[in-house]
Amino acid sequence: MLKLENITKYYYSSSSVTCALRKINLEFKIGEFVAITGESGSGKTTLLNIISGLDSYEDGEMYFGNKKTSFFDAKDWEKYRKEEISFIFQNYNLIDSFSVLENVMVAFIIDGYSYNQAKTKAKEVLKFVGLENDIRKRASKLSGGQKQRLAIARALAKETNIIVADEPTGNLDSENGVAILQLLKKISKDKLVIVVTHNLGQIEPFITRKIRLHDGEVALDETYKVSDCLVNKTNSKDKEKELKKISNFSFLNIKSQPNKSVLLFLLVFICTLSTFIFYGNFKMNIDDHKTKNLDNSIFINMDDTRMLVKKTDSSIVNDEMFDEVMVKHVKSAEKYDYITDVNYYRDGDYQTVFAGGYVPNPNDPTGMPPVFEDKSYIQLLNHNKYMRSYNTLSENMLKAGRLPTNDNEMVVYSNNLSILDTTEKVLFRNDRIQSIDNYYSFNVKVVGVLKENTSQAYFSENICKLMDLTQYKKNITISYYVEVNNRKQLKSYSFSEILINPTLKDYDICVNSSLADSLKYNTIIDFENNVALSIGGYTEITTLKFSLNDYIDGNSKTIGVSKELFDKIYSNFENKTQFAIFADDYAYIDDINNSLAKLGYETLSCYKASATEYNIEKVIIRYVNLAVSIVSLVLVNLIIVLLCNTILKVKKNDYIIFKMIGLSNDLCKKINYVEVSTYGLISNILLWIICAITKNVSNIELINNLFKYVRFYDYILILLIIAISMIMVGRKFGKFLTKNLKVTMLKEE
Repeated sequence: MLKLENITKYYYSSSSVTCALRKINLEFKIGEFVAITGESGSGKTTLLNIISGLDSYEDGEMYFGNKKTSFFDAKDWEKYRKEEISFIFQNYNLIDSFSVLENVMVAFIIDGYSYNQAKTKAKEVLKFVGLENDIRKRASKLSGGQKQRLAIARALAKETNIIVADEPTGNLDSENGVAILQLLKKISKDKLVIVVTHNLGQIEPFITRKIRLHDGEVALDETYKVSDCLVNKTNSKDKEKELKKISNFSFLNIKSQPNKSVLLFLLVFICTLSTFIFYGNFKMNIDDHKTKNLDNSIFINMDDTRMLVKKTDSSIVNDEMFDEVMVKHVKSAEKYDYITDVNYYRDGDYQTVFAGGYVPNPNDPTGMPPVFEDKSYIQLLNHNKYMRSYNTLSENMLKAGRLPTNDNEMVVYSNNLSILDTTEKVLFRNDRIQSIDNYYSFNVKVVGVLKENTSQAYFSENICKLMDLTQYKKNITISYYVEVNNRKQLKSYSFSEILINPTLKDYDICVNSSLADSLKYNTIIDFENNVALSIGGYTEITTLKFSLNDYIDGNSKTIGVSKELFDKIYSNFENKTQFAIFADDYAYIDDINNSLAKLGYETLSCYKASATEYNIEKVIIRYVNLAVSIVSLVLVNLIIVLLCNTILKVKKNDYIIFKMIGLSNDLCKKINYVEVSTYGLISNILLWIICAITKNVSNIELINNLFKYVRFYDYILILLIIAISMIMVGRKFGKFLTKNLKVTMLKEE
């Protein structure tokens, strides 16, 4: 089995050379139970180290199965220790954080068994050594005798032909010592057992051979009983792939050391969460439009979620388009895009200012006292509210009431439901065509109350159409005949504003009372058949009825029309090619643009179109945020890498034991890679879960903004960043293992 020819070993120091072994010639066979004795410094442990492949020799040759070992490299010795040698140590060398069962399982896992197979076989071995009732105990909780039995069980688990033991009974009382020797005797029937001991009297009744060393030489080699040389067994094992071994060891490491595992996981999770925050802040500051000043020469409403949409082929807007553009992150679609730039003023958004004063008495210009004249005007206060049509609402958005179905109705938010069915005066003004003291006025009925707390109001269709029509800036002209000197003469009058008078029917029109009074003094020929209306010089509508008994609440430039006539007028401008949509947030503007582009739409962000020159202060803040985000992300990951590596170094002794059992350096590194990668993967999964939950309930603006800007591919990128950090941890610890993870001698001579 083993043959040593002229084995010589030297130890070197800076000042001397010591010969530990000198020309050792020995042969060992299966079935022998060999005791190596000798005084301290005689070389017995050095001999055991050489036989075990834990130490090298300078001269001579050691044969294993007739194969020379002098040409073995590091991997050959790893394979030799893994497949041929099992160790039993005086100080046990157990993994204290592992359970009894797990300490034995590792040997089977190294040998290629699956986790479940290793568990089953470990139980069988533990039953053989009498520890079947202690499999769940941690190794650190066992007595000395139990620990030595566990060390023997682990040695048996390797199923090797050679077992070496260094003072296996040195730390035990006589009773436990005898029990261990009986167990070794039982094992030696089909294995080679070599024991180094100082207590020959205790072990002598059990051994088959005694070797005594003196000053590095064999002084005595005595055989007590010749054992039959058994044929070396061939182990038939269902070996699994290397990856299975790595995953099993990683699982055992994580499971058996909960405190270290939790600490490592917390560090990795802090790293993951910090990476998410700093990366998200970086994404938030990439868009430079937020650092520009806004110019309202194009759009008045600076809502950054508003976009204008049209088909690339300029198709006429239809109902199907409104459904088609409702892609992810589109909150609503507004048919009347122009009204989203029209202000509305409810009670509290305007006030009546009284400006009365004395004016000259018109009845007596000769110096009589002036007359007091009571005057007032409307002052508009809040210019930040913009119209929306009820078409963007649905029934489930209402807390009470209904959607508008009739003229001059609206839906608003209020805590007081008694507001339902009340009527209030609402003013509307188009900044593009109306002066500050000019506005439209409607008495509007509240028919619905919103669930969402918002200042936004939603109006019925006729009001939206009226304000939408103002964008065209077309004069509305009526033409009629008067009789002058018995002759018909064509007259015309132009209006710049139009209102619906609900009392009018068919194609009726009216004006305000003052203008109506002046027209009554003119002789108009056939009010009903000789009045025509044109808009902007075209679209002539005849057969109108000019009502001088119905009036409109407006100035001399306001014309009142029936609902039917207004619809007729509006139809000439209704061939719209664009409409508006509103995003859930500005962060999704680019995503929406990309989605709609695939559907054949062009989009324009009203906010981006209004952003002009850069604001230097905002630019500086943006660049500072970008720099802080990048630097912080890098620093956090580097600090976590160093901390994780420091914690992992505590496991050095465990890996030394793994190696002594037969685990290679390469597998030790890979186990560590898988372990830290597992923490990284779990941390990212936990981050995704937290984000999914918090995204819908968080009231913290910073956190909400991070969710808005971080996309799915960003989560993958964050995962890659953490993976790189974990690779750095594994690589750094791997270098540490390579440098420091050398299999130590059984005992220093």
